[in-house]
Amino acid sequence: MRLDEEVLMDFFREYISASKVESRIRIMSDLRELASAESLDAFTLVYSNILEHQPDCPAEVVEKLVGLREGIPRKDTKEVVQECREIYENTLVDGNPPKTGFVFPRVKCLAANKGSLWRKLT
Repeated sequence: MRLDEEVLMDFFREYISASKVESRIRIMSDLRELASAESLDAFTLVYSNILEHQPDCPAEVVEKLVGLREGIPRKDTKEVVQECREIYENTLVDGNPPKTGFVFPRVKCLAANKGSLWRKLT
């Protein structure tokens, strides 16, 4: 993933300013760090950093990434997800994120109706 980030940054630097490129690519590096975190503290620290730049990143992103990881006990997975949910809920203003970012509103698997998968299976 790091190589992909560098390739994208090199390409777009030719067309837009380096600071804009870095701000847009930052979410990729943050998600890479989140996916490779090894402890509860690391997950919560990286997730807090993501929320600074993408305040609409729901805790479901953490839940999906942790759920895909092998070798993390179920108890630890639940603890990580619960802690990240609390962090996210503490950032909400009147039940909404402080501002909408450019990534997560477009992620269809996060916006899908939770019951729709069950209906497709039955």
